[in-house]
Amino acid sequence: MEDTRNKILLARYVAPVFTPRDETRNVNYSIIPKYVNYLISTGVQGILVGGSAGQGILQPNSERLSVARAFIAAADGRITVIVHAGGVNYEDTLSLCRELSVTEGVDGIMLSSPMFYPYYTYSGMLEFLCDAGKACNGKPVLYYHFPSLTRLQYDVVDLVKSLKKRLRNFVGLKYTANDEEIYKRLVKQKIKIFLGFPSMTLVGAQTQGGQVSLITGPTNFVNGVMVRIVDLVLEGNSRKAKTIQKDLDDLMTMVVVEQELMSAMTHVMDFVGLPMGPPVKPLSDLTESQKRIMKGNLNKVGSEGKYIDMLDRYDAHTETASIYTSYLLIGTLAYLFYKLVNTKVNSS
Repeated sequence: MEDTRNKILLARYVAPVFTPRDETRNVNYSIIPKYVNYLISTGVQGILVGGSAGQGILQPNSERLSVARAFIAAADGRITVIVHAGGVNYEDTLSLCRELSVTEGVDGIMLSSPMFYPYYTYSGMLEFLCDAGKACNGKPVLYYHFPSLTRLQYDVVDLVKSLKKRLRNFVGLKYTANDEEIYKRLVKQKIKIFLGFPSMTLVGAQTQGGQVSLITGPTNFVNGVMVRIVDLVLEGNSRKAKTIQKDLDDLMTMVVVEQELMSAMTHVMDFVGLPMGPPVKPLSDLTESQKRIMKGNLNKVGSEGKYIDMLDRYDAHTETASIYTSYLLIGTLAYLFYKLVNTKVNSS
C-alpha cells in the first residue's frame, strides 16, 4: 500500500473528471485518452473518477467500473488515479470497493456518505465508512466530505480522528466546504487534505503553502490559474494572488447558468476543445439558449482580459495546453524551495 499511499500524498492538483458521453448519453470511451493527455499537459497530477463531477452515484456499478478502467488505461501509470465508490446502497458500495481493491492502477478509493437520507446517526455513518474502508482490502481510503450535498452536519474533525484510529488505510479527505476554521483544524490532524471548492484555493495556499492540494471541478479547465494562485502566494505576492482568486470566483459565477452547475461545468469543456456531451439522466442538459448565455458570460472581461482566455486549451496536434501551463514548472520549483527551507529550519 505504501507506493499508492505516497502517490496520493504527493498529488497536489487532481481533476475530478467528467464522464464523457455521446448525444445518446452513452459513455464516449474514445475521447478518454485525449482527455487524460490534455489534463496531464495542464499540470494535473491525478484524477478522481466517478465523483460528483463524474456523476458516479447515478451510474450502475458495471458502468462505474468500465469507466474507471478506461481512465486507468489512459493514465497508464503517469498520474495518480483515485476512484469514488460512494453511493446510496450499502451492499453496492462494498461490492464496488472490493472490485476496485483488486483493480490494477487504482491508487486510492474515495468514500462518501450514502445520499438521500439526511439523518444517519454519527455512529451509523462511522460504521458504514469503516465497513467500506475494510472492503478496500488495504487500498488507501479518502473520505469525501460534502455537507451541502449530503446534508450531514457531523463534526468532520471528530470523524477524522475516529477514522484514523479505526481504519488503518485511511489517509485523508476531500474537504468540499468553505469553513476556514474547520479546515485549519483538519490541517492539524496531519492527514492529506484535498480542497473541493475552487474559492478555497487562496486560503489553502496561505494555510498550507506548497502542500495545498485540490480536487475541484475547475481543475479540468483552469488548472493553470489555480497553480498560479498558489505560486503567487509562495512568491510572497498575496495581493496579486487575491486578484486572480477573484477572477476565478467570477469565472465560476459566469459558468453556472440558472443553477445548472454540473451540466454547466461539463459544457465549459466545449470551449476547451474536448466536448463532454450531455450529463447522465436524470440530470438536465443545458439548452441552446443557456449555452449562448454561458458563452456571452465567458467573453466578459476580468482583471487580465476575457474570462474565456483563462481556460486551458486542448491542442489536437500536440496535446499541449495554453501558456498557463508554464506556471506548473514555477510551482514545482517553488514547492521544492519551500521544502528545502523548512527542512533547514527544522534541523537547526
